Amino acid sequence: MTKAKQTSPSAAPHLAPLPTLLSVEATALQLSVCTKTVRRLIARGALPSCRVGRLVRIRATDLAEFVASGTGS
Repeated sequence: MTKAKQTSPSAAPHLAPLPTLLSVEATALQLSVCTKTVRRLIARGALPSCRVGRLVRIRATDLAEFVASGTGS
């Protein structure tokens, strides 16, 4: 029987941290609007989004940029 080779934590490849993804519902809560408004913003391209399978997610950084820009168009 052979032992499994153990790797030290420093030998593991360095992975960049993943961005925080928000649901449409969480985004709506942050903006104090309804989910339909968030979906409209996404549909017209004002708020970037990504899909994870069938789920729509908004990067927290994209939401912050959207709010900082102060425009919904």
